[in-house]
Amino acid sequence: MSRTDEGDPVAPGMTHERFGMFADAVFAIAMTLLVIEIPRPEGGGGEGGDRMAAARELWHFLGENSGAFLAFVIAFLMLWATWRQHHRLLDQITRMTRWMSFLHIPLLIFVVLLPYPTALIGESTANPLSVTLFAGSEAVLLLCQSLLVAAAVRGGVLRPGADARRLRVVSVMLGGIAAFWALTAGLAWLMEGVAFLWMLTPLVAVVTLRTARRLLPA
Repeated sequence: MSRTDEGDPVAPGMTHERFGMFADAVFAIAMTLLVIEIPRPEGGGGEGGDRMAAARELWHFLGENSGAFLAFVIAFLMLWATWRQHHRLLDQITRMTRWMSFLHIPLLIFVVLLPYPTALIGESTANPLSVTLFAGSEAVLLLCQSLLVAAAVRGGVLRPGADARRLRVVSVMLGGIAAFWALTAGLAWLMEGVAFLWMLTPLVAVVTLRTARRLLPA
């Protein structure tokens, strides 16, 4: 049985370092797979022909597939932000709890799954089902991370000196962003252009963060 830095015993399979290494690998692979789903033009790119015509054709192709590039950027940034929160959390705990271990299952499932709805939304941002699948995946991913942070606070596994209140605020912020993405998933069936609402995610994060800081007790 391993021990924490403070000498407390850690049950086999509950060391946060191993969870962190595995999660880092999953996040890295998923973020790399996102680019594979971006369409590529067919043909050789104008060898032996009109170079300017080939350039115009490529520019037209890139314009037609701008949605795929937008979906890639949004998905990459969301995975990056989630990974950073996950990384910060694991740096502030001494071990995993069983509930935290369980939460990693849906968390990592939706991390791995995200390239697929990203490809769908890249093909058509007007299809409400594509938008729902993408936004819904992001919402579940963020909700799992929110619950993971809350579980660490309630599980009594924080390192000495860790700011429990700050982590509770982060948990509320992540939950608020998850609710925002879930809302856009529903709005996709009522209106077009929902993808542009996702640009408001940083604003939602700031508003939710400030609200949580005011409402949560010190």
